[in-house]
Amino acid sequence: MLAIENNGEKFSEKKLLESQKLLAKCVQQIAQEIGPGRTEIEASEITKEVLKQNGFGKNWHPPKIRFGPNTIKTYSETSAPDVVLQKNDIFFLDLGPILLDHECDYGETFVVGDNAALIKLSNSSKILFQKVKTKWATEKLSGEALYQYAQAEAKTMGYEFITKGASGHRVGDFPHQVHYKGNLIGVTESVSANKWILEIQIHDRGLNRGAFFEDIL
Repeated sequence: MLAIENNGEKFSEKKLLESQKLLAKCVQQIAQEIGPGRTEIEASEITKEVLKQNGFGKNWHPPKIRFGPNTIKTYSETSAPDVVLQKNDIFFLDLGPILLDHECDYGETFVVGDNAALIKLSNSSKILFQKVKTKWATEKLSGEALYQYAQAEAKTMGYEFITKGASGHRVGDFPHQVHYKGNLIGVTESVSANKWILEIQIHDRGLNRGAFFEDIL
C-alpha cells in the first residue's frame, strides 16, 4: 500500500462506507426539498438541518451548493449572489461532513423541469463517473491515468472536463491531510479501494451550465 494511503488508528472502513452511504441518502433528501424559487442560501439551511438530523457533525470541507449559472463555477470560485432556481434548471450539491470521526464526501447534480439538454448533462456526469470507476477497477490505473481517461471521455461526450478544484482526493478518518494533502490526479501509482474520492465536473459551454458527481472509489 502507498504511504499516502495510510489511515489513523481510529480508522474503520466499515464506518467510512456506512457514513458515505448515509450522506448519499441525505443528498437525495435535500434535493427533494429544493425546487423553483429557492436560493442557494435557503438550500444551505435545508442542508444543515438534514445533516444535523442524521447525526453529522462539522464539515471537513465547506458545502458547495450551486444553482443555474453558478454550476459553471469551479470549487474555489464564489457563487454569483441572488441566483434563484428556475422552473427548468439545474443544480448540484457537494457536501463534506464528518460522522463518527470519519470524513464523507458526496456530490450529485439534479434537474428541475424537463429540459432535455440539462437532463442529458446531469446524467452524463454520472455516466462518466461510472466509466472512470470501471476503468480503474478493471485496470488498476493510477490517479493520473484515471483523469487523463476522464478528460478524453468527456471530450468524446461533447463536454469540457474541469480539473481545477475537482481532481480527486484522499478520504478517511479525520483529518486525512496528515497522510496526504495532494489530489488524486497527481498520484502516479495505482490507488486502492475505499481511500479516494473521484470527482467528475463537466461543463457545457453552449448551455453555460455544468454538472458534478463524486463518490468514493
